Amino acid sequence: MIISPFTPLFFEDFSSDGIESRYIQVFASSDQILLECLCAPGESFSGFAVIGTTDDGQSQYSQLSHNSWTMADGCVLWFTVISGLVPGIYQVLNTGKGITSHLFRVTNDPAELAKTTLIQYSMKDNRQRQDAVFIIDGMRYFFDFRVPGGFKDSGWTFAVENEQFITPDADPVELFALESTQKKFTMGSQEGVPVHFAEMLNRLLTCSYVYFDGVRYARKDSAVPEMNVQIEGLDSFVFTQLLQKVNNLNPTIETSNHLIMRRVNETSYRSTSGTDNRIIK
Repeated sequence: MIISPFTPLFFEDFSSDGIESRYIQVFASSDQILLECLCAPGESFSGFAVIGTTDDGQSQYSQLSHNSWTMADGCVLWFTVISGLVPGIYQVLNTGKGITSHLFRVTNDPAELAKTTLIQYSMKDNRQRQDAVFIIDGMRYFFDFRVPGGFKDSGWTFAVENEQFITPDADPVELFALESTQKKFTMGSQEGVPVHFAEMLNRLLTCSYVYFDGVRYARKDSAVPEMNVQIEGLDSFVFTQLLQKVNNLNPTIETSNHLIMRRVNETSYRSTSGTDNRIIK
């Protein structure tokens, strides 16, 4: 049994060679935390439960209901979506193995959520990876991963690919030109984030469809997260990632993706267009 590494919660024990980061992962109540577990043929699945304490001091324990989907090779995908949690501190418990995820916090505070970015990601099909399933029984699923940070105005760079003709009078004439704008995404506030957040960011950017607060981006060339050390000896860092906005979009695909991502409940939708997520400094 493996928990998909695309699941936006962390179950691994990460060793620390310095002072451990104090950052606790944050989600909004409306976020859809997709959990996927892949089991070999004949392997049993014990399930997950959410445990924690709400902000008003109430203890919580909720056994999660799961759906299953048998794949062509006989492996079984067990999956569930966590959403609508009351603000508080939680963990997800693997009830069979007794393994818990790292702590995460759920909040509805607009001021706090404004300092975060919701990253949603999915592959175009299930042939790209063996450790995650993105289309289940014909329906596309997106993972939600919320991180502190955003796009700084100082992180914009501009480029152009062009061909020019020079006239006999030395005047340049554009024969072909295509402009582009790259932006650096900054992940981590002043306290920074653990290094495995950057590992997740690098992994999710391998996906075909990646949206930052509803706006589609892709990594620029082979750019990877760059580490900025805040304090020596503190295992908490700020990372920057060079991205480029995807402008040439297929309207059918984008409409379908946005309808999937805009789910909160049957009557309420989260806005995913026209979002200007910037950190102005």
